[in-house]
Amino acid sequence: MALRQIVEDNNCSLLRCLDPSLDLLGKLRSVTFVKDRISAIKKQTTFDEKNDALLTSLLEVPDDLQQLVLNEVAEALRSCGQGHVANIFRRESHEIPMSDEHYRLLSKNRVRMSAA
Repeated sequence: MALRQIVEDNNCSLLRCLDPSLDLLGKLRSVTFVKDRISAIKKQTTFDEKNDALLTSLLEVPDDLQQLVLNEVAEALRSCGQGHVANIFRRESHEIPMSDEHYRLLSKNRVRMSAA
């Protein structure tokens, strides 16, 4: 599957699960096409804004670079301890992010669970 399609199909999960840490952004400096956008991504103030900027840049990758960028992004994520997110891009292990349904359930019951 093409990078653009993966990002579009998994946008909500990626926005929720991706950690735009300095470590990850540093590793993404070596990723073709994305490296020129890192400084703009880092300027965003919140994690959500950084994730949105990163995912937007991945949607703009030209067709002829999509597979290369997909592989490089997945490797950068794995090297930063985000294998569960990398598996959204390219499955290599059984690690997966929490499903949206489980996340909503956990969020909904978080207050009740912390009071117990």
